[in-house]
Amino acid sequence: MIFSLIIDGLAVGSIYSLVAVGLVMLFKSTGALNFAHGDFMMFYAFVAYTFLIQFNVSFFITIVGTLLFACVLGIVVERTIIRKLINIGGPTIIMVTLGLGYILRGIAGIIWTNDVFSFPKLFSRDLLYIGNIPVPSQNIMIIVSTIIIISILYLFLNYTKIGTGLRALTQNKTAATLMGVRLRRMYSLSWAIAGMLAAFAGILLAPTLFLSTGMGSITFTAIIATIIGGFGNIFGAVIGGYLLGVLQSVIPFYIPTELQGIIPFVLLIVVLFLKPTGILGKKTIKKV
Repeated sequence: MIFSLIIDGLAVGSIYSLVAVGLVMLFKSTGALNFAHGDFMMFYAFVAYTFLIQFNVSFFITIVGTLLFACVLGIVVERTIIRKLINIGGPTIIMVTLGLGYILRGIAGIIWTNDVFSFPKLFSRDLLYIGNIPVPSQNIMIIVSTIIIISILYLFLNYTKIGTGLRALTQNKTAATLMGVRLRRMYSLSWAIAGMLAAFAGILLAPTLFLSTGMGSITFTAIIATIIGGFGNIFGAVIGGYLLGVLQSVIPFYIPTELQGIIPFVLLIVVLFLKPTGILGKKTIKKV
């Protein structure tokens, strides 16, 4: 039973991790904490649903088309809205991203309504047996897919020239500029990548739970995951996402249903009490 719950938690944690990594990338590159990130994920999931149901295309074309849409929309939003606010930052950009979330929910409600939809299954519903323990194959495939996506992102950031430029931007904007990194191009790239990560998360999440305009609330859980892992650290976001997913799956087996909603916040308080910077976070020293 516990093993099955852990697998379920890892599957949910995979979604948290993808959303959290997108949040961290945007924050590290542009300084923007995108509170609309989950709503972008929701919108992309509806786009994928439209490809599958209304256009009746294959899953492969659906994924490719949704990723391209997410990439283009991310660049458009960055260039038309976020770029003008990067140097302002603070509460202004937070309010703008919150507003973007409401706009996306409104548009999605007009186009697809606010009903709950059943998203076609991406993977087989059959059970796999690990020893004598039955495990849904869908959960295994979600975990494997997420690991592959994060591995590709790691290779891109560490072994390509563009990825190295993006990493340089996240570490020191001034030094990156002096080394010839084009900041505006990197800003657009970070929003494009974050958009594709959100699209992947939406496509993986919708078949397992639901598809509705309210699924964007996952943003706040992903923010908790990034803080637990060490805010601003991509691999910390992955660890925080998986840790939160597993504990949310296992702990409810031992506690009353009424207390399940407090699990992320209790975990957050415990981690920050033991290590205020998060699991992989580092202390920052500022000269006065």
